[in-house]
Parts: sequence; structure tokens; C-alpha cells
Amino acid sequence: MQQTAHRPGRPGRPRDPQVIARDETIYQLIADGHATRTELAEQTGLDRTLVQLACQRLKKAGRIRRCPAYESASWLWAVADGTPCP
Repeated sequence: MQQTAHRPGRPGRPRDPQVIARDETIYQLIADGHATRTELAEQTGLDRTLVQLACQRLKKAGRIRRCPAYESASWLWAVADGTPCP
């Protein structure tokens, strides 16, 4: 049976299972070590825009957070587990 997720507080059709799987893949990559949007795009073969949309959904769900990357002008995505940003 396919799993779908309804957006909290928003009526309408449920999220596509492919989007759910994509978001979970990106979450797992972030959980394995923080990464920038460009790194996540390279690792998944996805467009940077799709990666950003997935990260925004994960952030809104409280699963990840954005941390400043001190070595560059980019931002890192890290799991929202209460630990300090790297």
C-alpha cells in the first residue's frame, strides 16, 4: 500500500509518494553528516531547486535546521536534534 502524507492544516491532495521518498533520502544524507544544498544536489543528482524545496519541507516539519557554514558563504543543513551547529 502506498504511503501518502497530508500537509498539516492544509486541505487538498496528499503529497506524491515520490516526493515523500525524495525528502526522506535528503533527510538521511543530512543525518549522515551536514551538507550544503549544492552537496545534496550532487549526491542525489537532483536539481538544487528540488533539494531546496525538500529542505524547506523538512525544516517546516522540524526535522532539520539551517546552520551557517563558516568556511564559505553557504548554509549547512543539519538534523534538528538540539546539538549546537557545527
